[in-house]
Amino acid sequence: MLSRLETLAQIPLLGSLDTAAIKAIDARCAWRRVTAKEWVIDYQDDGIDVFFVTSGMVRVLIYAKSGREVILGDLEAGGFFGELAAIDGKPRSAGVLAVTDAIIATMPGPVFMEVLRTYPDVSIQVLKLLAARVRALDNRVLEYSSLNVQQRVYSELLRLARPDPADARQGILSPPPIHSEIAARVSTHREAVAREMKLLEREGFLQRRRGALVLTDIPRLMEKLDRHE
Repeated sequence: MLSRLETLAQIPLLGSLDTAAIKAIDARCAWRRVTAKEWVIDYQDDGIDVFFVTSGMVRVLIYAKSGREVILGDLEAGGFFGELAAIDGKPRSAGVLAVTDAIIATMPGPVFMEVLRTYPDVSIQVLKLLAARVRALDNRVLEYSSLNVQQRVYSELLRLARPDPADARQGILSPPPIHSEIAARVSTHREAVAREMKLLEREGFLQRRRGALVLTDIPRLMEKLDRHE
């Protein structure tokens, strides 16, 4: 018997499907519990399964030949990955590592393609997601080609921050990302990130609290970023 987390009912991609359809698809998936720091798939693997995160968080990343880690993004419960290989049959474009303990549904590639053919609404959602990823990658390319390290660090902190419900001008990063993680997101090294974050602290834009980093004045930080562009 499936647990309450071993169902695709809370996956936004499948939100237009009725209960019977979800149950039928659930039955065609394999369910896996992974632990933090466990690899779910490896870069350049040949598999074509599609994976749905129903609990926990995973990280999409690539290791460059130099050994440098490049973080492409994080996926929380409700997210999915592996659809590119299912669509084109080519090796995995990135690896996926569990950030926390997680529950993951594995859907065979042919089943995923059948779902796309059967439910046009789901196909449209996949197209919108792929379009959003292309736009995000376009923005990243622009940042890498036009912004210096300081600007890229500022941009990433702003991207990662969640609005502070108590103060609209502030943003909260919790849990606080470590320097090497930010470096892997903006294509630099840990020491450069540490330097720029200390500068933000000295200027009053960044505060450290227990279990969190706080961007104290997002509008002013954005103005500071714009002045350097």
